[in-house]
Amino acid sequence: MQKILITLLALVFLPLPADVYGAARPAEKDTIRITFEEFAAIAKEKSANLDARQKNVRLAENRVQQARASRVLPNLNLTTAHGLVPGVKSRDPNITPGRYYLDPDLENDWEDWGIFTQAEISGLQPVYTWGAIGNLVSAAQKGAEAARHELDAQKESFVLQLFELYQSALLITDLERLISEAKSQLNEVERELERLREEGDPSIEEKDVFEFYILRSEFEAEVAEMEHTRDFIRRSWNLVLAGGPDRVYLPAERFFDPVPATIQDFGFYENSAMFNRAELKGIRAAREAASHGLKASKAQYYPAVFLGVSAGFGYTPNRPRQNNPFIRNNTNFLSARAGLGLQMNLNFWQTRNQIERSHIQKRQLDDFHDAATDGILLQLSDYYREARITESRRKSRVNALEISSEWVRTEQIDLDIGFGNVRHLLDAVKKRMELELEISQLTFDLNLRMARLYRSAGLPLSELLQNADSR
Repeated sequence: MQKILITLLALVFLPLPADVYGAARPAEKDTIRITFEEFAAIAKEKSANLDARQKNVRLAENRVQQARASRVLPNLNLTTAHGLVPGVKSRDPNITPGRYYLDPDLENDWEDWGIFTQAEISGLQPVYTWGAIGNLVSAAQKGAEAARHELDAQKESFVLQLFELYQSALLITDLERLISEAKSQLNEVERELERLREEGDPSIEEKDVFEFYILRSEFEAEVAEMEHTRDFIRRSWNLVLAGGPDRVYLPAERFFDPVPATIQDFGFYENSAMFNRAELKGIRAAREAASHGLKASKAQYYPAVFLGVSAGFGYTPNRPRQNNPFIRNNTNFLSARAGLGLQMNLNFWQTRNQIERSHIQKRQLDDFHDAATDGILLQLSDYYREARITESRRKSRVNALEISSEWVRTEQIDLDIGFGNVRHLLDAVKKRMELELEISQLTFDLNLRMARLYRSAGLPLSELLQNADSR
């Protein structure tokens, strides 16, 4: 039984990180196990932040439609007027109603009222604008493209956060397994320790008894912390997934393993980042939008050719239409006209300032692109270094765990045949458990750093996990 006590002391003596306790729950009828892809899909659907970003894209697409609409009759107006007006009468019997304009004594007939109706429609159709409209449409299209890339970047960052949360649950599940084993051994050893004390076994010293109960108290505190952390993880999952209090989501994976992806050369991630990062794509699209906007501003230096059309009519039954083409009765007429014209902004100072502003915006986006490129490469280099170091460290700890397991077996055999040392066995068991916990933590760190490396390189996390479900 001394061996059980030694094993338990090693288990409870190990320092367990406070932020990784937690979360495997016994299966319940309302427990739902989901893969990371399902977890991310539900969370993205419920995300209010992504919904707001999606509306930005819709606004940008609306601006594209608005710019396209400026190609056909951008200025088309209809004006109507209605009212009551008196009729007219002439005292000269020789003047017909169609020639009332010849009567200088024509007067209103206040006893004859009629309903007046008038409508006028006018429009301007661009014929040639020196590329102004086409560049405005292209600028709006590139602006919408930039908004879509911004949404993609937000989705990628959100998925990375979800991946960290998902991996946290897997880590907590794995660490709770070790703690659960230690807890069961603790209860068994406590019973055996009391029995040995009652029998007066000389191998049990009071120092060992006091140390055991102190360690058990510390262990119980760790278990309480584990339960709080487990509840925190569960609440976080329910918050992200908008689940109810009667529903518990858990990872579908039963084992905590490193992601199946292999770390490639740095050049592979560098080339991928320059080509695939949504942030860089968005800045490039915004830069092209600014370039088209600059061309549209320069087109204002030249006169635009427009086709103008207008038509109108007025009708009042008690007001006769006049038969002279140079005379118009505004209450009873019909007219239409069309022709070409020029439109030009003669405020050249204003045009020059607008062009200068477009130049500044384009140069600003150029600076943003260079700064973003440098920042991404620095971030990529750092994540690549961290992933390489963590991978190497985990491999060395796995090798060390194999050696420590052999060490435990050797010390156990020596103690069984009477040549071993209790303290040596305790050290061996303690080291093995330390390595098991460290490997779990390193697995978590490696998975997160690989995910950050993929995110920094503009690679989807689905490629990082594409072989995980098939294992």
